[in-house]
Amino acid sequence: MSAQEGLLASLKRAAAWRWNLLGLGAGMGFAALSGPLALPVLAIVGGLELAYLGFLGMNPRFQAVLRAQSGGGKDPAVAAGVAQFQQMIGFLGKPDRDRFEALRKRCAALLDLRRTMEAKAGALVSPGSGGEALDQMLWLFLKLLHQKAGLDRFLATTSRADIEAELERAEAQLKDALARNGEGIEGRLVTTIRERCDTIRDRLENHRKAGENHELVCAEIDKTEQQINQLCEVGMTLRDTTDLAVQISTVSSSLQMSERVLAEASVGSAYLDQPAPPLLSGMPAMPPPIPARVTEGG
Repeated sequence: MSAQEGLLASLKRAAAWRWNLLGLGAGMGFAALSGPLALPVLAIVGGLELAYLGFLGMNPRFQAVLRAQSGGGKDPAVAAGVAQFQQMIGFLGKPDRDRFEALRKRCAALLDLRRTMEAKAGALVSPGSGGEALDQMLWLFLKLLHQKAGLDRFLATTSRADIEAELERAEAQLKDALARNGEGIEGRLVTTIRERCDTIRDRLENHRKAGENHELVCAEIDKTEQQINQLCEVGMTLRDTTDLAVQISTVSSSLQMSERVLAEASVGSAYLDQPAPPLLSGMPAMPPPIPARVTEGG
């Protein structure tokens, strides 16, 4: 039902485009002045209108332009998703940004190819057909890259060796304080140093967990990228749209399960419930990266 509603909304949006209405009105006016040729002219106008609605009217990028012109681009939910995308992509370093954009282009190429094949076969398909599931996959991929970028920065600015050296100094100070106070006597200084040692041990444990989480996130990124790439490669050779939809659904379910596992492991759940923005249909602009002097200063 939602797909049908999306198709009808897209058709209405394309039909209401001012230049389409102008051309349609001009064609009908010309037909009215054509006398005995009115019916053939109307048939030609009708055929051109159907061709426009079926090809250009269903193009996702054209639909994104129409949504923006009609105010749909100002929808709070869509605007929030696009703003979140720009914030997250801007946080990535250039290699990860390029990696995400390359994968997004592959998915967009898959959708364009499928729509071309379906149009040649005479089928009228919603511009969101398969796109929403691919949006969800790309959104998860971006969240993983975002989490990796945060861990990269933390590990780059936090040295385990420095923390261990600080713990050794604190333990030596604690031993010296205990010796001066006498065995079993803990004054205020001893209590303070002991709490400092506990804090440093917590930092070491946090650093260890960050390293493990970084390894897990990198593995999930590689797996997710391969799954989406494999889906694109298979989708470009499959002739049966139903088979492609099944494969997209299977991969999407697998990735959503991975996302839940990462959340349960406390590896980046900040955007777990954030709906995916229209990464393929809307194609949000890529913002400039955050300057290195800001992100690498820790």
